[in-house]
Amino acid sequence: MQNPSANAACGDYFSCNREIERVKKEITRLQGESNSLKNQIAYLDNQIYLSQLEIEAKEQQIKLLSGDIGELSQRLKRISDFLKYQEEIFKGRARSAYTSEQLSSFDIVLGGDNLDAIFRKIKYLKVLEQQDQETLLALEETRATFKSQKKTLETKKADVEKLKAEVEDHKVGLISQQNARRSLLAETQSSESRYQDLLKVLEAERAAILAALRSGGTRLGTVARGARIGNQGSTGCSTGPHIHYEVRRASDNAYYNPCGGTVASKNKPGYFRPASPRPSSYNVTQSAWNNHMALDVVSGDGGVYASEKGTAYLVKDTSWRSWCPSWIKGGKYDGPAYGLYVVHPDGRKSVYWHIRP
Repeated sequence: MQNPSANAACGDYFSCNREIERVKKEITRLQGESNSLKNQIAYLDNQIYLSQLEIEAKEQQIKLLSGDIGELSQRLKRISDFLKYQEEIFKGRARSAYTSEQLSSFDIVLGGDNLDAIFRKIKYLKVLEQQDQETLLALEETRATFKSQKKTLETKKADVEKLKAEVEDHKVGLISQQNARRSLLAETQSSESRYQDLLKVLEAERAAILAALRSGGTRLGTVARGARIGNQGSTGCSTGPHIHYEVRRASDNAYYNPCGGTVASKNKPGYFRPASPRPSSYNVTQSAWNNHMALDVVSGDGGVYASEKGTAYLVKDTSWRSWCPSWIKGGKYDGPAYGLYVVHPDGRKSVYWHIRP
């Protein structure tokens, strides 16, 4: 995201107009992006709430399944205990029947009623044995059914727990997306706020520059091309020592491209530029021609040199303190903003802003 302070100082009335339009468009774009992010965050809020409801539903389902599994486990234990009990009874009756079937010689000799009672007992034990076997078989089938039901419930519980884990992971992902968008929203709103501040700065600076230029300034006299006319500084709303350099038409303040020719044609590269005995002593820094309509340059030896011969004027502005924000100035300077401009014989005017007189 572009730093809004990069083009904070426009220096020229017309370049201020262009920069103001650019900043307004950027504010509109940021407002649209902010609204879009707010909608996305609201959508994610609903998705997270839905995921939480799904998690709670799964938890209730798991709770019910756990209860059913616990109840079946108790039933299985009771059936298993009863089966063991019945098996012991069955074994006891089987031993009794076996003993009854072993008739001694004495029993045979006695015969009569005694023998008849023995046979009735054997028959009775056979009937009980058949009933015990049927009971054991029924209990075994019931136990197998309960085991199958328990296994089914345990499988279903495992599936529900897996689904719950997936929903929880999905919720974590949604929260992560939401946090990312909230962070981006905060950054966007912060950038929008800074652009709003920048817009106020540009509008105020445009008014201050226009007022300074209309005042005509103080005439310093004629200067030759390459003559040192001042010193580089950081007076006014400036982030640091540099020269804000621009070229305009003297009659109506129409601006030219400092790199050559008019803005429309750009057909004379290098026609106007800050001139000095050593051309390499100037270096272009931030805020070049695009959207700025001027050059921010740093003088290697600290001097400010006339581009062409002409008449030099000194202008100053004292209103900048009321609109320049601390993130540009940082409280380093509190005096007037100074600038120089030179009216050249061909009707052009070169402007040098933020100078130290």
